[in-house]
Amino acid sequence: MQRRLAISAAYDDAGGEALVRHDQHQRRAVAILDLDPDLAQDMHPTRAIEARTHAIAAVETLATGSWPADVLDIVDPRGALGLLVIDGILSRDLKLGRATLTELIGEGEILRPWSSPGHRAIAPPAAVWTVLDTARVAILDRRFVARTARWPELTTALLTRAMSRSRSLAVQLAIRSLQRVDKRLLLQLWHIAERWGRVSPDGTVLPLALTHKLLAGLVGARRPTVTTALKELTQEGLVTRRDDGTWVLRGSTPRELREIYAMLS
Repeated sequence: MQRRLAISAAYDDAGGEALVRHDQHQRRAVAILDLDPDLAQDMHPTRAIEARTHAIAAVETLATGSWPADVLDIVDPRGALGLLVIDGILSRDLKLGRATLTELIGEGEILRPWSSPGHRAIAPPAAVWTVLDTARVAILDRRFVARTARWPELTTALLTRAMSRSRSLAVQLAIRSLQRVDKRLLLQLWHIAERWGRVSPDGTVLPLALTHKLLAGLVGARRPTVTTALKELTQEGLVTRRDDGTWVLRGSTPRELREIYAMLS
Protein backbone atom coordinates (compact mmCIF):
# COMPACT_ATOMS: atom_id res chain seq x y z
CA MET A 1 0.00 0.00 0.00
CA GLN A 2 1.37 3.38 -0.93
CA ARG A 3 1.69 5.96 1.83
CA ARG A 4 0.62 9.56 1.43
CA LEU A 5 3.41 12.13 1.53
CA ALA A 6 3.29 15.46 3.25
CA ILE A 7 3.80 18.89 1.73
CA SER A 8 3.89 20.81 5.00
CA ALA A 9 5.87 20.88 8.23
CA ALA A 10 4.89 21.49 11.83
CA TYR A 11 6.97 22.16 14.93
CA ASP A 12 7.19 19.94 17.97
CA ASP A 13 6.26 22.03 21.00
CA ALA A 14 8.65 20.05 23.19
CA GLY A 15 11.82 20.05 21.14
CA GLY A 16 11.21 22.73 18.54
CA GLU A 17 12.33 20.48 15.69
CA ALA A 18 10.52 20.49 12.37
CA LEU A 19 8.30 17.44 12.09
CA VAL A 20 6.64 16.49 8.83
CA ARG A 21 2.92 15.89 8.75
CA HIS A 22 1.81 13.24 6.29
CA ASP A 23 -1.90 14.03 6.26
CA GLN A 24 -1.71 15.91 2.98
CA HIS A 25 -0.99 14.70 -0.50
CA GLN A 26 0.33 16.25 -3.69
CA ARG A 27 1.35 14.34 -6.78
CA ARG A 28 1.47 15.19 -10.46
CA ALA A 29 2.70 13.40 -13.57
CA VAL A 30 5.57 14.97 -15.50
CA ALA A 31 7.90 14.13 -18.38
CA ILE A 32 11.15 13.17 -16.66
CA LEU A 33 13.30 14.28 -19.60
CA ASP A 34 11.87 17.78 -19.28
CA LEU A 35 13.04 17.97 -15.66
CA ASP A 36 16.33 16.13 -16.17
CA PRO A 37 17.37 16.36 -19.85
CA ASP A 38 20.85 14.99 -19.09
CA LEU A 39 19.27 11.54 -18.84
CA ALA A 40 18.91 11.60 -22.63
CA GLN A 41 22.46 12.67 -23.43
CA ASP A 42 23.34 9.28 -24.97
CA MET A 43 20.19 9.10 -27.10
CA HIS A 44 19.81 10.13 -30.70
CA PRO A 45 17.59 13.26 -30.75
CA THR A 46 14.80 11.36 -32.50
CA ARG A 47 14.84 8.63 -29.87
CA ALA A 48 14.91 11.23 -27.12
CA ILE A 49 11.73 12.82 -28.50
CA GLU A 50 10.04 9.43 -28.58
CA ALA A 51 11.23 8.54 -25.10
CA ARG A 52 9.96 11.81 -23.66
CA THR A 53 6.34 10.89 -24.28
CA HIS A 54 6.75 7.57 -22.46
CA ALA A 55 9.13 8.54 -19.62
CA ILE A 56 6.30 9.91 -17.48
CA ALA A 57 6.50 9.66 -13.70
CA ALA A 58 4.65 10.99 -10.69
CA VAL A 59 6.52 13.69 -8.75
CA GLU A 60 6.15 14.28 -5.02
CA THR A 61 7.16 17.40 -3.11
CA LEU A 62 8.84 16.78 0.25
CA ALA A 63 8.67 19.52 2.86
CA THR A 64 11.68 20.29 5.04
CA GLY A 65 11.89 18.25 8.22
CA SER A 66 12.38 14.67 9.37
CA TRP A 67 10.91 11.82 7.31
CA PRO A 68 10.88 8.32 8.83
CA ALA A 69 11.83 5.73 6.23
CA ASP A 70 8.42 4.04 6.40
CA VAL A 71 6.70 7.29 5.42
CA LEU A 72 8.96 7.56 2.37
CA ASP A 73 8.02 4.01 1.40
CA ILE A 74 5.66 5.26 -1.31
CA VAL A 75 6.21 2.75 -4.04
CA ASP A 76 6.03 -1.02 -4.42
CA PRO A 77 9.75 -1.92 -4.60
CA ARG A 78 9.11 -4.93 -6.84
CA GLY A 79 10.45 -3.92 -10.24
CA ALA A 80 10.93 -0.29 -9.22
CA LEU A 81 14.12 1.68 -9.80
CA GLY A 82 13.57 4.04 -6.87
CA LEU A 83 13.08 7.75 -6.31
CA LEU A 84 14.95 10.24 -8.50
CA VAL A 85 15.76 13.52 -6.75
CA ILE A 86 14.78 16.33 -9.12
CA ASP A 87 15.92 19.13 -6.82
CA GLY A 88 16.54 19.83 -3.15
CA ILE A 89 18.86 18.09 -0.70
CA LEU A 90 18.19 15.33 1.81
CA SER A 91 20.29 13.69 4.48
CA ARG A 92 20.22 10.12 5.74
CA ASP A 93 21.40 9.42 9.29
CA LEU A 94 22.34 5.91 10.38
CA LYS A 95 22.84 5.35 14.09
CA LEU A 96 25.76 2.99 14.71
CA GLY A 97 26.00 2.68 18.49
CA ARG A 98 27.00 6.13 19.71
CA ALA A 99 28.19 7.16 16.27
CA THR A 100 26.14 8.62 13.45
CA LEU A 101 26.86 8.19 9.76
CA THR A 102 25.32 10.99 7.72
CA GLU A 103 24.99 10.96 3.94
CA LEU A 104 23.85 13.85 1.74
CA ILE A 105 21.70 13.11 -1.31
CA GLY A 106 20.74 15.72 -3.87
CA GLU A 107 19.78 16.62 -7.39
CA GLY A 108 20.04 13.82 -9.93
CA GLU A 109 20.65 11.03 -7.42
CA ILE A 110 18.52 7.95 -6.78
CA LEU A 111 17.40 6.71 -3.39
CA ARG A 112 15.49 3.69 -2.14
CA PRO A 113 14.34 4.51 1.41
CA TRP A 114 12.59 1.22 1.97
CA SER A 115 14.42 -1.66 3.60
CA SER A 116 15.95 -4.28 1.34
CA PRO A 117 14.04 -7.58 1.45
CA GLY A 118 17.19 -9.69 1.61
CA HIS A 119 17.74 -12.10 4.46
CA ARG A 120 20.11 -10.77 7.09
CA ALA A 121 21.30 -12.34 10.31
CA ILE A 122 21.46 -8.86 11.86
CA ALA A 123 18.80 -6.20 11.31
CA PRO A 124 20.12 -3.08 9.52
CA PRO A 125 20.41 0.13 11.56
CA ALA A 126 17.39 2.41 11.53
CA ALA A 127 17.64 5.33 9.13
CA VAL A 128 16.26 8.82 9.64
CA TRP A 129 15.76 10.93 6.52
CA THR A 130 15.75 14.71 6.74
CA VAL A 131 14.79 17.08 3.94
CA LEU A 132 17.25 19.96 4.34
CA ASP A 133 15.97 21.94 1.37
CA THR A 134 12.48 21.39 -0.07
CA ALA A 135 12.86 18.50 -2.50
CA ARG A 136 10.96 16.99 -5.39
CA VAL A 137 11.32 13.29 -6.15
CA ALA A 138 10.13 11.40 -9.22
CA ILE A 139 8.68 7.95 -8.55
CA LEU A 140 10.35 5.47 -10.89
CA ASP A 141 8.04 2.55 -10.22
CA ARG A 142 7.41 -0.68 -12.11
CA ARG A 143 5.08 1.05 -14.57
CA PHE A 144 7.78 3.61 -15.40
CA VAL A 145 10.28 0.80 -16.00
CA ALA A 146 7.83 -1.00 -18.31
CA ARG A 147 7.00 2.13 -20.31
CA THR A 148 10.65 2.99 -20.90
CA ALA A 149 11.95 -0.52 -21.65
CA ARG A 150 12.44 0.38 -25.33
CA TRP A 151 15.08 2.95 -24.37
CA PRO A 152 17.94 1.14 -22.61
CA GLU A 153 19.97 4.36 -22.80
CA LEU A 154 17.64 5.80 -20.17
CA THR A 155 18.00 2.80 -17.89
CA THR A 156 21.78 3.01 -18.28
CA ALA A 157 21.73 6.71 -17.38
CA LEU A 158 19.69 6.01 -14.26
CA LEU A 159 22.01 3.15 -13.29
CA THR A 160 24.95 5.54 -13.69
CA ARG A 161 23.23 7.93 -11.28
CA ALA A 162 22.86 5.13 -8.72
CA MET A 163 26.53 4.19 -9.11
CA SER A 164 27.49 7.85 -8.73
CA ARG A 165 25.80 7.96 -5.33
CA SER A 166 27.67 4.80 -4.28
CA ARG A 167 30.95 6.34 -5.40
CA SER A 168 30.20 9.54 -3.49
CA LEU A 169 29.57 7.55 -0.32
CA ALA A 170 32.84 5.67 -0.86
CA VAL A 171 34.64 9.01 -1.11
CA GLN A 172 33.03 10.12 2.14
CA LEU A 173 34.12 6.94 3.93
CA ALA A 174 37.66 7.41 2.63
CA ILE A 175 37.64 10.95 4.00
CA ARG A 176 36.39 9.71 7.39
CA SER A 177 39.42 7.42 7.63
CA LEU A 178 41.83 10.38 7.78
CA GLN A 179 43.25 11.12 11.20
CA ARG A 180 42.98 14.91 11.44
CA VAL A 181 39.44 16.26 11.82
CA ASP A 182 40.26 19.59 10.18
CA LYS A 183 41.52 17.73 7.10
CA ARG A 184 38.43 15.52 7.06
CA LEU A 185 36.22 18.57 7.31
CA LEU A 186 37.96 20.51 4.56
CA LEU A 187 37.88 17.57 2.14
CA GLN A 188 34.23 16.83 2.93
CA LEU A 189 33.25 20.46 2.29
CA TRP A 190 35.06 20.35 -1.04
CA HIS A 191 33.42 17.02 -1.87
CA ILE A 192 30.02 18.68 -1.33
CA ALA A 193 31.18 21.61 -3.46
CA GLU A 194 32.19 19.27 -6.29
CA ARG A 195 28.62 17.93 -6.34
CA TRP A 196 26.49 21.03 -5.79
CA GLY A 197 28.71 24.07 -5.25
CA ARG A 198 28.67 27.18 -7.41
CA VAL A 199 31.51 29.53 -8.19
CA SER A 200 31.19 33.15 -7.05
CA PRO A 201 33.61 36.09 -6.86
CA ASP A 202 34.16 35.22 -3.18
CA GLY A 203 34.92 31.56 -3.79
CA THR A 204 32.98 28.32 -4.13
CA VAL A 205 29.62 28.59 -2.36
CA LEU A 206 27.93 25.53 -0.86
CA PRO A 207 24.19 25.32 -1.53
CA LEU A 208 22.80 25.20 2.00
CA ALA A 209 23.49 26.09 5.59
CA LEU A 210 25.34 23.06 6.94
CA THR A 211 25.15 22.93 10.73
CA HIS A 212 28.02 21.82 12.92
CA LYS A 213 25.94 18.81 13.98
CA LEU A 214 25.38 17.76 10.36
CA LEU A 215 29.05 18.20 9.51
CA ALA A 216 29.98 16.10 12.53
CA GLY A 217 27.85 13.25 11.18
CA LEU A 218 29.46 13.57 7.76
CA VAL A 219 33.07 13.42 8.97
CA GLY A 220 32.62 11.11 11.96
CA ALA A 221 33.56 13.51 14.76
CA ARG A 222 31.97 15.11 17.81
CA ARG A 223 30.27 18.46 17.29
CA PRO A 224 32.62 20.43 19.61
CA THR A 225 35.59 19.03 17.70
CA VAL A 226 34.04 20.14 14.41
CA THR A 227 33.45 23.63 15.83
CA THR A 228 37.13 23.88 16.79
CA ALA A 229 38.25 22.60 13.38
CA LEU A 230 36.03 25.12 11.59
CA LYS A 231 37.57 27.94 13.61
CA GLU A 232 41.02 26.77 12.55
CA LEU A 233 40.03 26.55 8.88
CA THR A 234 38.46 30.02 9.10
CA GLN A 235 41.60 31.49 10.65
CA GLU A 236 43.64 29.97 7.82
CA GLY A 237 41.36 31.64 5.27
CA LEU A 238 40.24 28.34 3.75
CA VAL A 239 36.61 28.55 4.83
CA THR A 240 34.24 31.43 5.63
CA ARG A 241 30.60 31.50 6.66
CA ARG A 242 28.10 33.98 5.29
CA ASP A 243 25.40 35.73 7.29
CA ASP A 244 22.79 33.37 5.82
CA GLY A 245 24.66 30.35 7.22
CA THR A 246 26.07 29.10 3.91
CA TRP A 247 29.75 28.25 3.57
CA VAL A 248 32.32 29.62 1.10
CA LEU A 249 35.50 27.73 0.22
CA ARG A 250 38.65 29.51 -0.89
CA GLY A 251 41.26 28.13 -3.24
CA SER A 252 40.88 24.96 -5.30
CA THR A 253 40.05 21.31 -4.75
CA PRO A 254 42.63 19.86 -2.30
CA ARG A 255 45.18 17.44 -3.71
CA GLU A 256 44.17 14.72 -1.24
CA LEU A 257 40.58 14.80 -2.49
CA ARG A 258 41.71 14.58 -6.11
CA GLU A 259 43.79 11.52 -5.16
CA ILE A 260 40.74 9.88 -3.53
CA TYR A 261 38.70 10.55 -6.67
CA ALA A 262 41.43 9.00 -8.82
CA MET A 263 41.67 5.96 -6.54
CA LEU A 264 37.90 5.34 -6.70
CA SER A 265 37.42 6.10 -10.39
